[in-house]
Amino acid sequence: MKKYVVLLGISFLLGFLVLPESQDELTVTEGTNNVPSIVITGTEIISSINAVKITYNLSDAENEPCRISLRVSNDSGKTFLFPADSVSGDLGYPVQTGTGKQVYWYYGSLPLGYKVKLVADDMANVDIQQLVNQVDSANLRSNMQFITGIRHRTAGSVQLQRVKDSINNRFNRYNLQTSIQSFDFSGYNAQNFSGRLPGTTREDTTYIVCGHFETTSTSPGADDNGTAVAAFLEISRILSNYKFRNTIKFIGFDLEESGLVGSSRYVSQGIPPYEKIAGVFDFEMIGYYCDQPNCQQIPTGFCTLFPYLCDSINSQQGRGNFLINTANVNSNPLRYAFDSCARIYTPQLRVLSLATPGNGQSTPDLRRSDHAPFWDAGYKALMLTDGANFRNPNYHTVNDTLGSINFDFFTNNVKAALATVASLAGIQHSSYDVSGFLNVIGISQISSEIPGQFSLGQNYPNPFNPKTRIRFSVPSSGKNEVLKIAVYDINGRLVSAIAEGKFSPGVYETEFDGSKYSSGVYFYRMVTKNYTEVRKLILMK
Repeated sequence: MKKYVVLLGISFLLGFLVLPESQDELTVTEGTNNVPSIVITGTEIISSINAVKITYNLSDAENEPCRISLRVSNDSGKTFLFPADSVSGDLGYPVQTGTGKQVYWYYGSLPLGYKVKLVADDMANVDIQQLVNQVDSANLRSNMQFITGIRHRTAGSVQLQRVKDSINNRFNRYNLQTSIQSFDFSGYNAQNFSGRLPGTTREDTTYIVCGHFETTSTSPGADDNGTAVAAFLEISRILSNYKFRNTIKFIGFDLEESGLVGSSRYVSQGIPPYEKIAGVFDFEMIGYYCDQPNCQQIPTGFCTLFPYLCDSINSQQGRGNFLINTANVNSNPLRYAFDSCARIYTPQLRVLSLATPGNGQSTPDLRRSDHAPFWDAGYKALMLTDGANFRNPNYHTVNDTLGSINFDFFTNNVKAALATVASLAGIQHSSYDVSGFLNVIGISQISSEIPGQFSLGQNYPNPFNPKTRIRFSVPSSGKNEVLKIAVYDINGRLVSAIAEGKFSPGVYETEFDGSKYSSGVYFYRMVTKNYTEVRKLILMK
């Protein structure tokens, strides 16, 4: 059996939260080289029974059975969320290792241009402590050295652009699905950067790890909010080597200092329709630590709302030696999960936890970061913070420099967040393989580039003997239209129907074989609901 350990108390400590059944690593770090291997060796559309046959080979270093699941993409592999409920063959658990395994997916309409993914999970556990131990304070320091500097759209535009480019480049380097949400802000090209690690089985359920990357016009912004950027880059570096049941998305938000502009724009316009946000972890200054009495200030009225919090701070003479885990009441399940994982995986870290009523209207100091737009939209979100100006005297000043960061405290905060995200996202000891575009003999998708309109190309070669190729294009507006291509003789009689069905947007080629027909002039026609095109071809034997 595999030598992996999970702490048995975690399910109890996280209460009613559903934790992953199994856990996984994918690249070669400690314990990762024994994941099962699954390789798709062939796909074939069998139109006579409305099925796709997928053939694969499955191996495992310890020859253990696996759980095999099938996912289907109708957007060129960006997501694998297309319904695939009618399946049979070597699926589920247990599937023994071997070659020539077969899966049948019974489709409703012809799935040309789709892709399939097979996931192999050998059900082995992975100790999350292994991931936690990979958080490297040297990496965090290196990230901070690069990030620190005025990052403001007018006062520090060069450093701002360097950091923006670095975030996007890192996400690409870690093989995340990257995207940029751009929008104008008073003539400035504002940008939110996302790196997406798709889940293997519940891909639509998404956990977000985020923070803003820009500063005020006068501050080098080490704690505010260079610590957030360094943190989500380090967590993405580690977690990108693993597979998870749910999706994890890393986001760098722009223009937080201008009124939560970037995160508000993401919540209002940037959330994909398929994305079900299960939790948000927003870093807002997580690197400043003070151990002198009375260095931690308490906002007015907090001792009335959160007396236990004040009692805990006062019991240590007002020292700022803790992380504040800030939720609203709706986000309490996420708060409990973070508190529990911090106790298990970073017991040396002191965490004080609170939940404000509603969306924090009575506590405006708890709405001063990118979690607030998520609260307002009804999503569960945490703000993880060292207290900002209530602890850090360098807040929004020229003194917010690298030398003010306590890297032991900072590193432990990153570890606690990583452990929580890995637990909730459902780490798996699994691997997967993705097919090319599905095709029928004679029909293939040659490009996933989206054309602007339907089109039917001239066959080539022409004249031909005995086979010729015909290219056609399907725009995004035509993805739900039935398309038919058929060949007719000079008298208008049907010779051969060579393509029929619903096609995803893209460019295709289909083949016409004239072996059985006499030399002469023929016509081929493409018909959809709103488009008809006819062209001539010549068979010359």
